[in-house]
Amino acid sequence: MTPPKGKKRVDEDDEQNMSDEGVGNLFSGGGGAASSALAGWASAPAVQPTPAPVQPAPVVEAPRPMSVIPQPAREVVEEAAPVDDADTAKPVGFYVSTNVANRFRKHRKQTDLTHTQIVLLAVEAAVEKGVEQVVEDARRAPKFQSKLFAVKPDDTDLRGLGPVQLQYKPTKAQRGIINGLVAESGLPDHTKFLAIVLDQYLPGRRDV
Repeated sequence: MTPPKGKKRVDEDDEQNMSDEGVGNLFSGGGGAASSALAGWASAPAVQPTPAPVQPAPVVEAPRPMSVIPQPAREVVEEAAPVDDADTAKPVGFYVSTNVANRFRKHRKQTDLTHTQIVLLAVEAAVEKGVEQVVEDARRAPKFQSKLFAVKPDDTDLRGLGPVQLQYKPTKAQRGIINGLVAESGLPDHTKFLAIVLDQYLPGRRDV
């Protein structure tokens, strides 16, 4: 069917009007929410992505140094090597009469004994005889005698005593034994004890 001429014209005019209006509105910006929305979208700044929050690294405490109590330095103690008692021997001098000194030197040559050995043998002989008896035999009769008054023994006038010096070399142990015998004898010192025991031990004529 051929549409009426008036109808076709009307449709063409409407289509043209719609096309002109739509295009004009898009580019003229005159009116409408659509153009405003587009303009706002074009001018809006780009949205930056929100960075993820950075977690702080855990704080690790340094280990505390342990308190160390200072210890005193230990000294290295070296044990002394055992020392023979003979190594501690020291010379000891004593005095005898001239007679005892001569007999002493003669006996030493004949026996090839040392001074120390002769003295030790004389002390042993005195112990066997009895120290008290040896001292009693060495005493001379006092110059002052009394039946009524007691007379003190004279320890400076004993047989065997004199001005000649002799020496021997006892160890500490030997000297300790002799000191004990001196105390037992009641004599005041070491030299008097050795003088009387040598006088009674040595061969030859004793002191008078």
